[in-house]
Amino acid sequence: VPGLLPTDLMESVGHRVLEIANDLPDWSERRFQVLDPAFRQSDRGKPLPVGLQRPGQEEPLFQTVVEHPKLIDAMAGLLNGPVERFTDQIGIKYGWNQTEQGGRSYFHQDSWYWKIDPKLGCNCWIPTSSVDRNAIALAVMPRSHREWVLADHESYFDDPPMGRVGDRFEPFKRHRIPLDRIDYKNENLIPMAPGDALFFSNYTWHRSEPNRTGETKSFYAIAYQRSARS
Repeated sequence: VPGLLPTDLMESVGHRVLEIANDLPDWSERRFQVLDPAFRQSDRGKPLPVGLQRPGQEEPLFQTVVEHPKLIDAMAGLLNGPVERFTDQIGIKYGWNQTEQGGRSYFHQDSWYWKIDPKLGCNCWIPTSSVDRNAIALAVMPRSHREWVLADHESYFDDPPMGRVGDRFEPFKRHRIPLDRIDYKNENLIPMAPGDALFFSNYTWHRSEPNRTGETKSFYAIAYQRSARS
């Protein structure tokens, strides 16, 4: 959906994310997914976040995004009834990260992590700046949600590894559909502008591009589900 949310709102989110990346706010530690401090830290010598979990519960700016009437209306239309937020998260992809993975994520289904009834959940992905190939754009595999089947996933560590803030850094595994099962010629990579919104099922195979732009980029991922009261 082009221009679902105001461009200036999402650009403001992007600016705030850069501030958070350089100086972690006083939120609960469970809100942050960070890079291994032995690999890199912020300019202030603090852990460097790559993921912010449920920021909509922490600051009014993020709350404005996750509770935006246009977003809720779209979710209610797609799920055919009243909806409630399941989760929200912000991903940060640094331009200096030139590892082979480069901040990319591999094809996966969100319901491998989130146990939502397949027909009652929907995801929305919104960039805070323009995205395209080699610039963190999302790619989806058309029709991969059909039959509501979870594919087998394999575990892997990100490069560089990420984990939780704490006294001792412990990397955690992520999950992906085995690479030899992917036929990339069938994927649909979607260039987007800040405020554009991509909706897809939590069973849809999707991945993100690496960041080769030299500039830090971020995105907001928001999941809704049919309200339990509906």
